[in-house]
Amino acid sequence: MEDCVFCKIIKNKIPAIKVYEDDEVLAILDVRPATKHGGHTLVMPKEHFELITDLPDDLLKKLSLVIKKISKALLKFGNGLNILQNNKKYAGQVIPHVHFHLIPRFENDNVKVEKWVVNEYREGEIEKTASKIKSLLK
Repeated sequence: MEDCVFCKIIKNKIPAIKVYEDDEVLAILDVRPATKHGGHTLVMPKEHFELITDLPDDLLKKLSLVIKKISKALLKFGNGLNILQNNKKYAGQVIPHVHFHLIPRFENDNVKVEKWVVNEYREGEIEKTASKIKSLLK
């Protein structure tokens, strides 16, 4: 996509600090890291896809292996790790190019990963919800 910031980075039209690159996958440092210690890494396919569900299976497998490789390094860099991936605006996706946030965590880093208030199902709701999801898997 012509106006996609990640596509521009992939085409070297916008500078970025790369930590990993191959023919299909690019990993860069986020210019606005979640932690003051840095290391917040974005892993993305070089081909433009908006949502995780748009990715071909073989590319998703490749991305997973790269995420695992970088995660091993980040777990040595920090004391923990969050891996986040958002799909669509209401889930927090800002750039419509599928990407994964690998955020190294440190003691007292004040990083706030979206938290939610837990809810409880009313009687029979959990089974209805499971049934609906199962019907949508077909």
